Order: sequence, then structure tokens, then C-alpha cells
Amino acid sequence: MKSIFNTLDILVGYLSFGIMTFLLYFSLGSVAILSLLAIPVGFFEYGSGINELDLAEVGSLVLLCLVIWRFFSRGASQQWRRWQLVRRFIFVVAMNTLVVSFFLFLLFILVIFENGKVESGSLYKLDELITFSSTLIMILSIYAAAPLAPFYGEKHDASLSAPSSFAAPESDPSSDSDGSQSTCKTDFEDNLKNYRAPDNPWEKA
Repeated sequence: MKSIFNTLDILVGYLSFGIMTFLLYFSLGSVAILSLLAIPVGFFEYGSGINELDLAEVGSLVLLCLVIWRFFSRGASQQWRRWQLVRRFIFVVAMNTLVVSFFLFLLFILVIFENGKVESGSLYKLDELITFSSTLIMILSIYAAAPLAPFYGEKHDASLSAPSSFAAPESDPSSDSDGSQSTCKTDFEDNLKNYRAPDNPWEKA
């Protein structure tokens, strides 16, 4: 009887894990896609085409496309799997949108507490500033999250090896008769030569 309940518990656990994982990725993916689509939609709010864009808005769109291309190009050069890149990209874009929305919500609450109401005219004036600033934050977030090569490579590890001047002398008058001091020096050289810098924790996040 106990084994039956244990098997059912495992099956229900895996089922709930799969459902919650799907809902998590579906929610974060929806937030990421909508937030990226909202950037050009916010710039083309008047429906007049590209003529209504100023230099800052055009530069923001170009930078956004460049950092997205850089993100996936860096990931491909580091031999990341496609699903790893998409998963990290979705997570960064969605978390950036949620954090910015949270701070905007706090600002909205503070304005209500101070003035008792929010005028539509003030929101219209801040709309362009909020759109531009949130786009810049999105660009910086994607740029910072791009996969990079490990900072400590093989060349750097080779430079950490002990120089030849550290070699233990064949005979040391100050050493003990059993050669214990010479053994310690040899162990120290071996440890120093075999030392490797720690791996980059963001390499395969």
C-alpha cells in the first residue's frame, strides 16, 4: 500500500512540475514578446510612419536590434544550445519588464497619495520619457546578459605556472637530513603549476 502511494506521489509530482514549468515559460515568454513589441508600437503611436520618429527613437531601435543580434551571436560563438539562449533571453527581457513595471507602479501609488488623483495631462507628458527610459534599460539588460568567453583562459592559467627560478635546489644545507623541506617545496611547485582559476559561473547559466 505504501509503495502505491509513493508511486502516485511521484507521478503527481512530475505532472505538477511539468504543468508549472510550462506555465512559467509561457508567462515569461508572453511578457517578453509583448514588452519587445511594445517598444516600436510606443514609438509609432501616431500612425504617421517613420516620419514621426526623432533621432533618439531611431537610435534606440537600432541599438535594440544590435544588442539582440550581439546576444545570439555571442551565444553561438560560445557554443550555447539554442534553447539555452532563448531561455536566457526570455528570462532577462521578462524580468527587466517586471522590475520596471514594479517601480512605475510604486511611482504611480506615490503620486496618488500626494495629489489624491492622477491627471491625464501629466501622464501624457511622462509617457514619452517612460517609453524612452524603459527602452534604454532594456537595451542595457540585454547587453549585460550576453554570453561571454571565460575571463580566465588557458593562456592566463599558463602564466600562473611557477617560474624556473622557483625550482628546488639539489642540495640545501638548511634542510633536514630526511629532505622534508625539499619535499614541501616540490609539493608547492606542483600545486602552483596545476592551479586553475575558477570557472565563470555565467558561462552556462
